[in-house]
Formats: sequence, C-alpha cells, structure tokens
Amino acid sequence: MIKLVGIEKRYEDEGESTLALAGVSFEIKKGEFVAIMGPSGSGKSTLLHILSFLDRPTSGEYFFNGHNVNDLTDLDMAHIRNSEMGFIFQSFNLLSRHTVFENVAMPLMYSHDVPIERRKHLVERAVASVGLEEKLYMEAGKLSGGQKQRVAIARALIGNPGVIFADEPTGNLDSKSGAQVMSILHDLHEKGHTIILVTHETYTAEFANRLIHIKDGRLDSDRPIVKARHSKAEFFK
Repeated sequence: MIKLVGIEKRYEDEGESTLALAGVSFEIKKGEFVAIMGPSGSGKSTLLHILSFLDRPTSGEYFFNGHNVNDLTDLDMAHIRNSEMGFIFQSFNLLSRHTVFENVAMPLMYSHDVPIERRKHLVERAVASVGLEEKLYMEAGKLSGGQKQRVAIARALIGNPGVIFADEPTGNLDSKSGAQVMSILHDLHEKGHTIILVTHETYTAEFANRLIHIKDGRLDSDRPIVKARHSKAEFFK
C-alpha cells in the first residue's frame, strides 16, 4: 500500500535550512497496524503529514497504492485523501456546536458519489460502530473527551477508507477513555483496516503489530511487536 524511498524533508526559514527527515525508507502493507514513535522533534509528525498527503517531501519517492505521489497534482492528492484516507487527531477537530450526526457526516459533503438518502444510513452505522447511538443528535461540545474521540473515529470511518491515520489519539484522554479508543482501533484492524498510529505512549504503541522508531529525522528501528498471550478482555483492562 505504501512505499517510501529516501524521503527527505527540509524546511526553509529566513535563509536557514532545517532537515526534518533524512532519507527515510520503508514499506507498509495493506492491513498492517503500524505505530510510529520517537522523541519530540524527531520528525515523526512530519513523516505522518507526508504519509497522509498533508505535506510533500523535498526529495525522495512516495508510492501510494502503486502511484508515485510526485506525479500527482494537489487536486489528485485531495481526492485520494478524501476518498481513501481517514484521520483521527489528538485535538478531535470537531465542530462543538454541531451535532454528532453533523460532524460524522461532514466528509460526505465532499463526495458526489453518495446519494443524500444513503448518507443518513452511513452516519448511523458509523456512530453505532463506536457505541454512541444515543448521542447521535447531541452537540459535540457537550460530550466527554473519550466520546469526542469516538465521534472522530466514526467520522474517519464514514468513507470506508483504506488507511486510517491516528495522530496521538489518546493524548488528551484519561487512561480508561484511552483504552476504549484503542480497543476500537484494535477492532478496526481486526476487520482489515490499515492503521498508522503516531504516539509517544508505549502502552498505546503496543496495540500495533509493528513499531517504527524515528530519531533525528532518520529511521532508527523497524521491528514487529510481540504481544503476550492475553485474552482480549485482559488486554483492554
């Protein structure tokens, strides 16, 4: 699904050049659950922005589903981002005065392929998948932090994306709410979704099956995560 070859990213500011990523190369296959970790300033957020089409590399090649991203226009990238990618952010990025229904339905506003009469069904199904059916018409601003993040997950799922990008999804949550969010992501992975998670929390990263560690803009390590043999109930305590 994803292949990076020698990805480099430089930022220019008042004549000074800062190297954020230095020759990063790896592949991510469809259906993987990958965690990206690294110290503050390591380049992991820059890497996520490039992977999710929110930024372009300065040099190197990025192939997404076999297409060289360098050959895509900004319009092409926006279309792929809206149709094939889902996003979950630490700050939720919800419209607080809009209902859960309206927030989850928002990505469908940019899709002309979904008939209006089908949108209600898709929203209700996405909200039900995160267990918030009873909150469907509540204003998002009145929800708890954990509930807001579950709404954000439902919004990310609405277009049935091939890959879900999660940027510190538990960073603003207490441990119980964080575990609930990670349980949902775990279930999505079990159903075949590709998930790419950026986190600074070791506990959160351990829900993934593979850990990529970034340090000083370089690939420091790339290894599978071996989980202990616990039942699902024990794992999500």
